[in-house]
Amino acid sequence: MKKILFIVVFTLIYAGSTKAQQIYFGPKVGGNLSHFMYNGDNTNFFDTKKMKLASHIGAFVEIQINDFFAVQPELLYSIKGARFNISTENEFESRYVFKYLSLPVLAKYYVSKKVSIEVGPQFAYLLSAKNIEKSDLYSSNLGEEAASVNIKDTMQVYDLGVTAGVGYITDTGFYMTARYNIGLSNIYKDVPNTQNVLKNGAIQLSVGFSME
Repeated sequence: MKKILFIVVFTLIYAGSTKAQQIYFGPKVGGNLSHFMYNGDNTNFFDTKKMKLASHIGAFVEIQINDFFAVQPELLYSIKGARFNISTENEFESRYVFKYLSLPVLAKYYVSKKVSIEVGPQFAYLLSAKNIEKSDLYSSNLGEEAASVNIKDTMQVYDLGVTAGVGYITDTGFYMTARYNIGLSNIYKDVPNTQNVLKNGAIQLSVGFSME
């Protein structure tokens, strides 16, 4: 982890010291279609997983090295997780809701003036983690929410992944991206005598505005 962080910081410093660079920045917002990748002892439960619709919001800085290459770090508040059916009649649903502060650092290659290919590492810090069970048969002051359990203590605080995708920017600075985030680290904390491996994955669609 320390070596990767050193490489990222060195890349940003090097990019910022080049002569041909221009710096752009702006806000961005979008949606996540997130899911889990699981390997372990509880396959019956995780086989019922569905994608969860969530969101992200944040800002980016693009450091253009030349007409073709750029480096783009971002800081995002991003919600991930998954949904599960926990009864055969689909009456009960379990939702895992993980809220992260994410730092993607992307290398961008412009195949044209407006279209770019983007790839890079993504570091994330877990802000909160809950398992929310919902039921059509249950009603309370929380609506259909039957239970909400804080599970942050059972999850790793840090998550390392890779993100890749494409971007498009208009002449006015309107910016769109489509990416896929794949987790590389097990977000479960070590559990004795088990081999449960849980990783994040998400399709991410974003819009933003780039300013100089």
